[in-house]
Amino acid sequence: MSGNKKRGVRIVRGGGGGGGRPRGGGGGARQAATRNRFQVVTNRNTSDSMSDEYSRICISGLPKTVDRNDLMEYLKLKSFKPGINFKGYEFRNGNLFLGVENTEDIPSLIGLSGIRYGGVKVSISQEDKNSVRQNRQNKPTQRGQIRTFTNNTDKISNTKQLKSIEDHVNSSYVDNANQEVVDFSYLHSTKDINFNDIKTFRQIFRVISEKCLKANTVSFSHNNITTLAPFRFMIKYSLDHVINFNFDSNKISDINELDCLSDLTLRELVFTNNPICQIPNYRMEVARKFPDLKFLDGKEIGPEDFPPSPIPPLRPNYCDSPDRQQFAYKFLERFFKIFDGTREDIIKAYTDESKFSMTYVADSGSLPMRGSNKVYQRSNRNFKKPMDAVKKTQLLFSGYDNIYNFFKLYPKTQHALSSSIIDSFLAPGTQLLTVIIHGHFLEPTFNIKRSFDRTFVLAPAPPGSDAAKGGWEAIVLNEQLNVRPYLRLPRVEPVVSQPSSAEQEAIINEFSAYTKLKPEFAKECLNMSGWDKNKALETFSNLKANNQIPQDYLIQ
Repeated sequence: MSGNKKRGVRIVRGGGGGGGRPRGGGGGARQAATRNRFQVVTNRNTSDSMSDEYSRICISGLPKTVDRNDLMEYLKLKSFKPGINFKGYEFRNGNLFLGVENTEDIPSLIGLSGIRYGGVKVSISQEDKNSVRQNRQNKPTQRGQIRTFTNNTDKISNTKQLKSIEDHVNSSYVDNANQEVVDFSYLHSTKDINFNDIKTFRQIFRVISEKCLKANTVSFSHNNITTLAPFRFMIKYSLDHVINFNFDSNKISDINELDCLSDLTLRELVFTNNPICQIPNYRMEVARKFPDLKFLDGKEIGPEDFPPSPIPPLRPNYCDSPDRQQFAYKFLERFFKIFDGTREDIIKAYTDESKFSMTYVADSGSLPMRGSNKVYQRSNRNFKKPMDAVKKTQLLFSGYDNIYNFFKLYPKTQHALSSSIIDSFLAPGTQLLTVIIHGHFLEPTFNIKRSFDRTFVLAPAPPGSDAAKGGWEAIVLNEQLNVRPYLRLPRVEPVVSQPSSAEQEAIINEFSAYTKLKPEFAKECLNMSGWDKNKALETFSNLKANNQIPQDYLIQ
């Protein structure tokens, strides 16, 4: 009865815009992530002028070509103060000076001195206002005039480019009947837009998030693109609905560029007419990086595209009983709805005897650690790390008060249950239900995805208990949480577990008695629903509501 959910239109290659061929060349070599930080000079948020009314910090050890916006965002993340407001910048005597609106934020920034940014160790200190005034008085007027003229030219160029992008979207998408596709093809040549500049993609991502809410496909074909690095920032925008990308006829040559798309939810990619397609085992490499990708270059990805692996394939959800599975799903749905909210009512799901602990695996990659890592590190009860007995005991939270106090410090989250894998079974020799969930969540404050495993040991809520009065059918006796860097789960093909002949007969009789369907038609309805009684009942109810069940199907 229920139709398949629409997942987006297929990509049509080579479409687009104003026709013609792209101008100019552009190298195919990939820029390393640490080098990219020092190759774009941009100032999207602040003016280059610095008022004397603001205190400022001095950052030494960085080249003059550093991307100031990226540096500012990095400092906010590392200091755990996303609300820091920087007021202007100035590069003088080999040092970068940043104005800070709130002086209370300066100690947190100075405390970051010695960190590495883009592989370079930097020193951060507070600048004396008197020395700043003296230096400004000694500056030649001409230098300041030249800098202002250059900055104004950049602003005019950025404004002009943004208008070109907005005009193109308004004419090709907003006024178009097909609002599932946003086409930026050929704009490199027809609009003279640089598609290898992070500023360009920030403008594009913002415009799509504001004006293209129904789009699921974006085409960037024929735009002389050599790097996908700007797509690392796409997760900061509300673009989860975009799942298909067309990069046909560009100059992407390094297979590692695809790592820049690793945080995105992808259904289809097109890289035809790119140097990357000539790499040996190209399709296998792409399938390995994106195991849930459905189509590549217009062809469906099949088993032959996946590299051989000694690791057994990931199994789908496991449960030892359909009833216990439904019970576990119902519990998790309520639990994470509250956990992703205020968390106030979650305390009722725990008792004085409940236990909770967590472990944390830090990102060992080259990118700087972001988000709320310190919260996880402080509570990391990993026995592989050196830890005395006192700390081991302290990190095992006992009782609902201690557990709730930890949850209050835990970062805000948004869990994606629909893509999670859930196992549920009775603990051996007990009547306790073990529920294990593997999935990922988003930290909305920093737009960071993390993977997690969470294991619950549940017992029925005692009648008249606070849990039962609060609507909880189960209480948490023991809970273990593991948080780790985000890793996309491999694609899992659903496997329908068929009940035995005796079980089928019992289900048919029960369903027939409830719906008044004749046994042969009850069996047909159950079989179409994968022997899921809830789905079968939903199908029956919909058909009955629409008067689509013939009378001779029913027991008279």
